[in-house]
Order: sequence, then C-alpha cells, then structure tokens
Amino acid sequence: MQDYPDDVPGDAPVPLSQEADFRLTRLQHVFKRDEWWSALIEIEGSIDAFIANAMERGLGTRAPNLPPIPDDEVQFLVPVAYGAKERAITRDDQPVSIFARKSTLDRLNVRPERGETANRWRVQSLVLGGIIDQEMLDFDAQWPNTEPHPPVDDTATVMAVVDDGIAIAHNLFRDGAVSSRVAYAAILGARPLPQDPDSTAGRVLHKPAIDALLSDCTFDGLLDEDMFYARTGQVDFFHQVFSTVALRSSHGSHVMGLAAGQLMDASGPDRPIICAALPSRLVEDTSGVELLPSFYLSFQMLVNEARRFRTANGDLAKVVFNLSYGNSGGPHDGTGLFARLFEHYFGPGAVTTSEQQKTWLTLPAGNANLSRLHGVARAGDTETTFNLSVLPDDRTSGLVQIWMPYAGTHPSEAVIEVTSPTRETHQVFTTGTPSARFNDPDGKEIARLSYAFSSGRIQRGLAQLSISPTASIDQSEPVAPSGIWTIRILREADAENQIELWVRRDETLPGLRPGGKQAFFDNPCYERFGKYGEPLRTDPPNSDCPVTRAGTLSGFACGDSPVVVAAYTARTSELSAYSASGPCNRPSSTFGSDRDGPDLTAEGDESVFLGGVLSAGSRSGTLVRRSGTSSAAPRMARAAGVAIHAFSGSGRDWAADPVSYVPGMKKLAPDTAPDPTQSGSGKYRYAVDVSRIKFR
Repeated sequence: MQDYPDDVPGDAPVPLSQEADFRLTRLQHVFKRDEWWSALIEIEGSIDAFIANAMERGLGTRAPNLPPIPDDEVQFLVPVAYGAKERAITRDDQPVSIFARKSTLDRLNVRPERGETANRWRVQSLVLGGIIDQEMLDFDAQWPNTEPHPPVDDTATVMAVVDDGIAIAHNLFRDGAVSSRVAYAAILGARPLPQDPDSTAGRVLHKPAIDALLSDCTFDGLLDEDMFYARTGQVDFFHQVFSTVALRSSHGSHVMGLAAGQLMDASGPDRPIICAALPSRLVEDTSGVELLPSFYLSFQMLVNEARRFRTANGDLAKVVFNLSYGNSGGPHDGTGLFARLFEHYFGPGAVTTSEQQKTWLTLPAGNANLSRLHGVARAGDTETTFNLSVLPDDRTSGLVQIWMPYAGTHPSEAVIEVTSPTRETHQVFTTGTPSARFNDPDGKEIARLSYAFSSGRIQRGLAQLSISPTASIDQSEPVAPSGIWTIRILREADAENQIELWVRRDETLPGLRPGGKQAFFDNPCYERFGKYGEPLRTDPPNSDCPVTRAGTLSGFACGDSPVVVAAYTARTSELSAYSASGPCNRPSSTFGSDRDGPDLTAEGDESVFLGGVLSAGSRSGTLVRRSGTSSAAPRMARAAGVAIHAFSGSGRDWAADPVSYVPGMKKLAPDTAPDPTQSGSGKYRYAVDVSRIKFR
C-alpha cells in the first residue's frame, strides 16, 4: 500500500507505481501495439476474487476452470502454476505474477482511494517486469501434474536452481549417456509446446522428455548438444530466442555445476535437480525491477514440483534452493518484496499447504562493494549532494532509489532536488509534490523524479529518479542527456536517522549483447585507491564522504531466512574486493530482519590474478572460470545439501557454525573474530569434488 500527499496537481489519477508508469509511457513511442508484459502485483484477498473482480470490470482472461474466450479478448493471464487450491487462499497481501497487456496494466496501476489498502482492482502494489511476445504465452495451459514422484532416499536432497543459461544436457547433470538427473526444467524463455501445455509461459521439460531428447540427439555415442538445445527451445535463432548456452560459458551452468554437479559414473549422493531458466531478454536489461515477476513465478513452479518429492515413509523430501542473483535496489531492511519471497513460500504463513517442507535458500551477498552505487545522507547534515554520472551510449534506463528513514506511519520530512546535465532542476517534497518530469525539447518525458510513502510492512518514504536511456537505435525513442545529474537532499538539522540511496544496476552482463552502461556516484571525496594503488575494500577511517562501500549488501539478501554468502580469495584468504557488505538499513519496521551482513564466506576466486573458480561450461566435458559471490553461494548450497539432514534448525542457524555438520569443510583462521557485516561467521573452505574433477 502507498500513501500520497494531498496536494496532487491536476485531475489525473496518481499511479500506484511511478516507475512502472514511467516505463510504460516511455515506450509508447516505440511500441504501437498493446504489448504483453510480465508484472508482479500484490493483491488483497484471494486470486479467485481478483480474477472475478477483473472479469466483472470487463477484463477477459483464460484459465482451465473458466469458459473459453477468443484470444483477442484476453487481457491478462494468471499462470497455471497457481493451481486451484492456491487461487482460493485468502491473504491480506498476496504477491502474484501475472501477464497482462499494457492497457490492462495502465488500469491496474492506480493508487487506492484515501484510507483504502487496495484499489478497486484489489491491487496494493505493482512491479513491472518486461515485455513478452504473445507467442511465448500459452492461453490454453492446463493445471500442472501434482502427483508424487517415485519415493527418493531418506538422504536425498532436491537441489533447486533459478538462473539463466542452464545447460541441462551437461554431463555433470546426467547419470547416464541418455539419462538426466534433471527431473524438471522450466524454460521460461522458450516457445510453448502445444502437446505439453502445463506452463503459461515458456515450456516445461520433465525427465522423460529430457531423456527422450538426449536419445534423439545422440549419434554413435556422441550427444549433439547444439541440436539438443534447439529442440528444448533454449536456442531458436529463427524466432530470435537466445540463451547463453549457445556460448562457451553460461552463468546458470556454472552455478548449477557447483551446486549439484556429479560425474556420470560417480556414485554420489542422491541429488535430483529441478531448475528454472530465466529468459535472457530479461537478464539482458537489468534496469528497473524486471526480474521480480520471473523470480516469483519460478519459485511458484519449483515449489510445486519440489512437493512431489517424498521419501518411502511419505515425508516431503528436503530441498535446497540457490538463486545466484543480486540487486542494488529495495529498502535493504528485510521488508521488500524479494526479501519476503522466501517467507511467502516456506515461512509459517506459506501459501502452498499446511504441510511444511524443510527448505533452505542460499543467496549471494552481491558484487557491488566497489561500484559506487550506495550513498547516505547522514542525520544532522542539512544538505547532502551526490554527483550521479550517467554514461553516454547507455541503451537501458537508469534508476536511483532514495529511501527515507523508517518513520512509523508518518513520512520523514526532506526535499529532494535533481538537476540534469542541461541545468533543468526539479524538486519533490516528502510532504508535498509527488512527482516532477524532465522533458526533451520536443516535450517528451526523459526522466521522472517521484515520491511516495510505502506503508504496510515497509513504512518508509521512497523517492525515485528514473532516467531514460542516453542512446537508442530508434529515432522515435526519447533519450536523456549523459553527464552529471546532481542530487541534493535537504533536511532539518534535527532530522533523525540517515537517508540511504542506491543506484540500480543496469550494465550489460557478460555474454549478452552490449547496451547497458552502469551509472554511479562520482563524488570527488570518494577514495578509490590506497597508497600503493590497490583498490580500497573498506571505507577509509573517519571518512565523511556520502558515497560508501558499507551498506552495499544485495537488496535481495536482507531477509531473515536465506543463507547469504560472501566471497573470499583462496590464495590470500582475504575477502574479495567486490564482495558486498552490510549493515542493513536500520531502524526498520517490526517486519524487518535482524541481519547485519552475510552469514558466511566461501571461495569466489582462486587468486587476485586468477579470478573466479572452475565449474561447468555450456558443453559436456568443459569447465570454465567465473568470479563473484554468485559462485560462492552455490558452493555453500552444495554443503547445505549435506547439512540439511544433520542439522535440525534453520539454514541461517547452521551457517553460524557449519563445520560440524559437513564432512570436509574447514574454517579458515578459526581464532580470528570475523566482522559480521562483511564475512558473517567466517571464511570456509569446501572443495567441490566431482570424483576425478575437483573444483577448488
């Protein structure tokens, strides 16, 4: 729920999400059709009630339990991963991934009436995902199978991975030439299969289908992996479907190799794999909150599948999830939408069923320590200035989030002033003007400064600066000027607690077509290097620079339950320079977490000069080297797959002293007290030994 100030100019309705409105209106110059988008909405009540209300108001949809309507009358879809039982559950605030046309999202994206917690569509909040081609959606999808799999061993751990570019045919994920250990693969970026319609978006491959494809694509004992990935729909150049499995190295393959890889002829532990491969088009443009709808949908699908695994006595099998993604946005206090994801599916009030399944989740701490994406306006400072450097030739939009201190039900007072490189200046007041727009000479909007108070769980004010790309290959798309955008924060001298700023990541990831260039704070007071020219890993003592390394912990990693993993360099046993740290944003509401930083630290690099660690490449028999906390997290997921059977508590409790429950794990410098905001309980060495292949 969001509260807005009284003096809203004009008669136009105020958007529920200014960021979503900015992106939807910016792209209307480019896309003339009523495009389909993914979105994450929080609704009040049940999914069934939301659907019924929308249909009464003239929005058409399709579902297995509804009368069919023509395709051109379908305005939105709730994925069939939300089964009949889930749709009937009533909650005060329930996040749901949907697919909807732009015109429908425009109607949903309206603030509630004053005093109401939801608008007339029963929507409390909206997070816009990305554009999706209608051909990637299956309007006729049916409820997925929920019947149990054959019983697994009592020592089995289901390894669940959400990532992009997962080479499911790699030999480390097979137990035979034409037999896969992958029991379930949701390929969200592929075109649907009409003969197997159990997913609203993309396609789902179960083990029998994967084994059949392995057999069909094997000739004289050799697997044609190019043919295999064309048949799975992961690589379909004719329909412009791309995945990094077409390249030498792919992020998801590397991560899943560390978490669950085993040689085919090895007699390792029972580790069935379920995975969801995100669309590369979403991973490619990392600006905005584009991945949240896909994350929630992926978890919904994998949670459903995980519950099909039971032991011989009928107990639900234990599960370890790994999501090796970071994010610099969100309130960073455990109240944001992603921080609540794990509790939503696995906490005491989980939406799935009353039968609890023991599940742990590992997340990376993030790699933003030296990226200059975080700043603070400290208590007592009446004016704080940030120089935001927006680079030229950036073809993705930029976003700065400015989070006010926790203030209960009343917003903190501040003035946010932004000056563009062309010297155009606008202000928003936390007690007044909700938004201001920057326009180009033709009157088209190129940036927006907005403010809203997020009540409910968050109870903080949020100002956002949304900036259009600085370059485009489409002449009709308005572009913003590159250069220094100056952000000034004005407060009273007696204002309590600090205001925190985060620049959202928008640089292009390795392996994807170039386009994004990362904006960052470029204040002269920020000291980048030490006296010998080495990058400074921590803020200099007594520094008063508002741009800080402290507080760069991933916005995804601030919740109560996940095991958050930082990275160290093996040769020096020092924290890797990029590894992000706490503290989290304090104080927070009663719904906030108690987290100070990562829970523990694992190997992310072999040495300063030989960065990264080895794991699966995109083709069988290949190993590649990748760096980052996203490589440290799956190593601990692998260890968690062992410990979850021996340790009776939560994953975070295990991470406080993990050595006793994982054979072969060793704590480095056990007599040295670790910094809980940077390395958690300490640094741990755990060799990922895949029989004759050893990943250090």
